[in-house]
Amino acid sequence: MLNYLYLMVCALFLCVTPVLSAEKSQTAFTQKDLAQMIVSHFAWSDGLPKEPADRDYLIILGGQRTFRYEAENAYNPKTDNVTVAEYSLYGRFSGKGWLLGVSEKTSANFTVQLPIGGVYSLKAAVKGDGFIWEVDGKEYKAGSTSGGFKEVDLGAMPVKPGVIKIKVTIPPQGGIDSFTFSAKDYNPIQPFTGWRFKEPLTTARLAEVGVSLMNIYHQLPEVKKDIPASVAAVDVALPTQDAMPTKINYLGAFKSHAWLRADFRGATIQLPIKVAETGIYGLWARALGQRLEGDVNGKAFVANGKPYLDMTELGLFRLDSGENMLTLKLPPMGGLDFIEFTRRGTSSLDFMNLVGLSGAPDRVISADEAKSFVKKISEKYPVRK
Repeated sequence: MLNYLYLMVCALFLCVTPVLSAEKSQTAFTQKDLAQMIVSHFAWSDGLPKEPADRDYLIILGGQRTFRYEAENAYNPKTDNVTVAEYSLYGRFSGKGWLLGVSEKTSANFTVQLPIGGVYSLKAAVKGDGFIWEVDGKEYKAGSTSGGFKEVDLGAMPVKPGVIKIKVTIPPQGGIDSFTFSAKDYNPIQPFTGWRFKEPLTTARLAEVGVSLMNIYHQLPEVKKDIPASVAAVDVALPTQDAMPTKINYLGAFKSHAWLRADFRGATIQLPIKVAETGIYGLWARALGQRLEGDVNGKAFVANGKPYLDMTELGLFRLDSGENMLTLKLPPMGGLDFIEFTRRGTSSLDFMNLVGLSGAPDRVISADEAKSFVKKISEKYPVRK
């Protein structure tokens, strides 16, 4: 009988052991674990809702800081003496409708979730004059006498991440369509090819996230191969009536068969630029203008130029394979000849060497390793400060 029981216990142990091994293999530290660790370590968790989804972490780590809210979705229907209107008598509106006040002064109480804190500019699309917006105990006044919806600027204000409560005093027959908090975007924190939350965290991916946390892409090594050829503005720019081709040469030598020059109002030039491989590229412009500003795929830049055609560095940008959009705002009588490219190395070893990680790029990282790595970065670099 004892022998029988012994054999049964051994058999049970042999059956359970593979299950335990399988469970252990499934507990590898993942990219999602790293994302959650970063948000927690840098005290960004206040920007998360009570039951955060993957998307909520991606918003915080993505760094974009323009948050738009529809008034009809943010007010308190139980307490606010307003109605949701759906007619366009006062101009076009966004969303399903807009909030309409009553014949006397009233108020609306908005509750919204702000994922990332900071100093924001608050703008609102309103109808009427005499609005008072109370945010974090401070009042901001703005309005419009146009008779229809108009965007008004309420100014800059510090706003903490998380649930934001706003009380708005609405003038008689006033209306609110939407409101927007906007601030300069942060650089995204992510692996080079983006987050894949279900995948185990490897040395290569940790190195890429580290470079993004420290924002040291400019320290990646320059490479001399697979660099796109320069592009002439006159050949690729989208049509505009504010800039015309010219061949005058007394404002500096030009390389293309002609260059684009803005009129007295200035010009916004849009140039589709193509690259064969996704990578980190430096963009240079042979341009005329002491202040050049614009964006590349939505990432803004400002550069100081010259009052004559000369090479100006616009910055480092991530360009995806295929077509990307460069938008350049030229000052009055400014000009643009061509765009030139440089490129940074983006191999796994390039990232690993930069942050001091060694070993095989596909080695799976433990939770303790990741925690130590993130802590060292926070002690040496002012992340998002």
